[in-house]
Formats: sequence, C-alpha cells, structure tokens
Amino acid sequence: MTPPPAQGRALSTHEPSSDVRPCVVCGAQSALSSVRTAVVHSNVKPFASETFSVWQCEACSSIHARDEVDLDHYYAQYPFHGQSMNLPTRLAFRNKLKGLVALGLSREHRVLDYGCGSGLFVQYLVEQGYVHARGYDAYASSGPYAEPPGTGYHFVHSQDVIEHVADPRAFLSTLTQLVVPGALLVIGTPDAGLIDLRAPQPFVHMLHQPYHRHILSNAALVTLAQSMDLTVHDVQHGFPGNSRFPGLNGRFLMRMLKAHGDTLDDTLQGKVPWKWELFTPAAIWDALTGSRRDPGYDMTVALRVGAAK
Repeated sequence: MTPPPAQGRALSTHEPSSDVRPCVVCGAQSALSSVRTAVVHSNVKPFASETFSVWQCEACSSIHARDEVDLDHYYAQYPFHGQSMNLPTRLAFRNKLKGLVALGLSREHRVLDYGCGSGLFVQYLVEQGYVHARGYDAYASSGPYAEPPGTGYHFVHSQDVIEHVADPRAFLSTLTQLVVPGALLVIGTPDAGLIDLRAPQPFVHMLHQPYHRHILSNAALVTLAQSMDLTVHDVQHGFPGNSRFPGLNGRFLMRMLKAHGDTLDDTLQGKVPWKWELFTPAAIWDALTGSRRDPGYDMTVALRVGAAK
C-alpha cells in the first residue's frame, strides 16, 4: 500500500489561534475558512511525497503559502541550480531575448538577470554580444552570481523570482534601487488569477510548492507597481520559453513533466521520457502547435522606473 503524502517540513507545528491571514500584496484580511484553499504536492522529486497548503486572497486573487517552511532545507536540492545549457534551453533563451529586444534592449545596455540561478541566461546574453550582462542570485553561495549586483542598469530581467520572496513590495523596491531613470523591470511570474484552486493538480508547476510563497495575480501586480510609481509599459501572457520548434512550448512541456510524475528534475536535466502518452495524436498536436495555443498562465510585466533623462 502506498503511504499517504507527508506534510511539508514546517518551521513550527504551532497553529495560530486565528485563521485570519493578511495578504502581503494588497493588505486584505482573509479568513482561511471562507476563502479558496488547496493542498498540493511538491513538483521537485526529493519532496514529491510531501504536501503543502495554499490559500487565495478574495480581494486581489493572489495565492499564498499557508505555512512557513525551512526554505534552506528545500533549496539545498533545488533542480534549477543544476540546470545545464542544451539546445532546448538555447531555443527558449532565443525567444526570451527576442522579447527583451522588442522592449528596447540593445547591446549597449547594462542588463541584470536578478535571480539568475546557475547563470545560464547571463551566459547566453554574453554569447549574443550583450557584454554588459550581469547576474545575481541570493541562493548562490559563491562565484560571480553571489556578488552584490551593483547599480546603473538599463534593464533588469527577473524570471520566476517575485513569487519566491517574502515581501513582493520590498522586492520591487530593491530592483528600483539598481537601475537608472527610465529603466525597465521585466518581471516574469505565474498569473494567480488564472489558477483554479478548486482543481489544483493541473497547476502544480505554477504553484511550485514550497518555493512559491506569494503568487500575484495580474491585477495585483499592476496595482502594486502603480502604487510604487512604476509605470506599466507592457503585459504579455504566455510561456516565455515558447518556440515554434516542435516540442518546445509550454503545452508539450506540461505533458513531459506529467510523464515524469509531475516533477521537474529529470526534464531540467534534459531527460526526455519515451512514453506512449507523448506520442498520442493530442500530444503530437501540442508538440507542433502548442506555442500558438498557449493558455497564458504565465505573464511577463514590463515596468518603467521613473522618467528617462
């Protein structure tokens, strides 16, 4: 018999006397007994047997982790830190760079990849002639990406970072201190407003427990940015790694992850499962056309900081 999933490794087993929680994004108070909640398993293989609870703010639709956990324990085996450069990664980066160029990025600009992980996108930018590209990651223990990022950037790219932090407002404030007037902050993150906690399993990778602490909705992120005098320059929905190359799109990626037990580790290491469910007519259709039928669960929001000189 398969044992039941274990509860995630909480910092404390003490439950608060009240089930009322504040939304760190909009400030609204929510009673957990009256809002949408869900229990989901981790999508990282060493912790796939553990479950975590999340809840959704009624006021702004942002989704929050219910419990504090020992994040150092979970990040110690984080699969993104071991990701390596390969052809699919390069094609995804090419599409991402194309989007940044459309926003105005040039090779003369200083660009920072904030939350760069192993630094692969920084390496790709430098290869493409963006010699002023730099990276920073708070979980890098050593090396160039552990060093303070400095200031004076024209672009800050931050993919799938804001949902990891304890305070999204403080995070955006930190980014604004790193740039010149008129710079762009390009924030990539799941849109919590499109995640249905009534049926959470299809969204396990957007929820990404226990790493995602506060997932903002589109409306919440826009409102938060405007309250900080940031101008919303552009909003796009869709998986940032979409490519017309067969199989390199968000829809087909979800099928690959499901074939790996809905965990990220093997796919990030370039292991493609040869399983029948990836060769059904529906799967082949997704492989060929998925980039044109993206459900839009991911969003990329470009924010202008102040006015250009």
